[in-house]
Amino acid sequence: MIAMHVNKEDGFHVDLDDFLMGLLQLASELSRLAVNAVTAGDYSRPVRIAKFVGDLDSGFRLLNLKNDALRKRFDALKYDLKKVEEVVYDVTIRGLKPKETPE
Repeated sequence: MIAMHVNKEDGFHVDLDDFLMGLLQLASELSRLAVNAVTAGDYSRPVRIAKFVGDLDSGFRLLNLKNDALRKRFDALKYDLKKVEEVVYDVTIRGLKPKETPE
């Protein structure tokens, strides 16, 4: 299933492909969270999610993915990013996006 090795002397190791797949699945769950957050009235969360998923997309674009499963999930990441950006756009158009606060 997952190529995970747990040996107290060696430490905790997860196969790189499994780790990258987990990150890609996280993006899918975050895109769903963005929609649900707006439904619940949390209009700032989709903005933060969009930034994170956009950064994740930028990082994956630097990789030369040859693994078929990873490549398919990466293609799905593009649609997840589009979905989150559409949520942010809708929130912005409706004037519900919170004002930016300088940090």
